[in-house]
Amino acid sequence: IGTEQYRADLLATALAQQLQVARAAIKCFGCGEEGHVKKQCPKYKQGKKKPSKLCFRCKKGYHWSNECHSKYDKDGKLLPQRQKLKGGVKSGATQQNRIQVQQTHT
Repeated sequence: IGTEQYRADLLATALAQQLQVARAAIKCFGCGEEGHVKKQCPKYKQGKKKPSKLCFRCKKGYHWSNECHSKYDKDGKLLPQRQKLKGGVKSGATQQNRIQVQQTHT
């Protein structure tokens, strides 16, 4: 019941209220305050330093190599994929080291 504009306004109001509730439920892992996430935290960004040299991995940007998302280096060569860590063992560990680590954890 009502005009299309009235229904649109009701919907916008309801969505805005839901968004406020959702934001209040979010807690920042950087500063501990509610309403934003660590990536958007104004306090956390202030203390985070940028490197003064180019990325060691891609040689393209001023970011840390452990935060590098580049697939290609500055010359256009394909970079090796970053390996994810499994079970706390570094990806560069040898098979024998992995077996020793597994044996000590069991």
